[in-house]
Amino acid sequence: MIISGSSRMLKEPKDPIPAIERFDGIFMRTIRNYIHRLKKVDILILSPVYGLISPEDKIPYHEPIGGNWHKADFPKDKIDDARKANLVAMRKALSKQKYDEIYVNVGRKMLKLMEGFEQLTPKTTKIIYAQGAGIGPKVAHMKNWIELQLR
Repeated sequence: MIISGSSRMLKEPKDPIPAIERFDGIFMRTIRNYIHRLKKVDILILSPVYGLISPEDKIPYHEPIGGNWHKADFPKDKIDDARKANLVAMRKALSKQKYDEIYVNVGRKMLKLMEGFEQLTPKTTKIIYAQGAGIGPKVAHMKNWIELQLR
């Protein structure tokens, strides 16, 4: 599962805490409700500041770029640099584990930060993108996918 880190972040504590706790948007809160039962699901969080990180990676508070990552305009050179680093991280993750499917819940702008990852995945790996117009339907779609993984 690949999910974008939210612009909503906890400012406290000042010391680094796990990314799954630092990011506090609706998608992260939803995942926190399930994370201890998702034993067979690997999760990566996509952040324009930290790149692709695991939920356990400890990160400090960082002001979202432009105040809101969904509205931020990332300079092309920053997008290219981040994309290259994120593809390296994806290649590494894919070399460790064979996945039947990968669920992706990132916005259009954030997807640019990992553009091309589909070419790294085996042809047998199904890529599922969050569906729905707006946050509510995407949360529902993600919850449905998560609950299927718990069966």
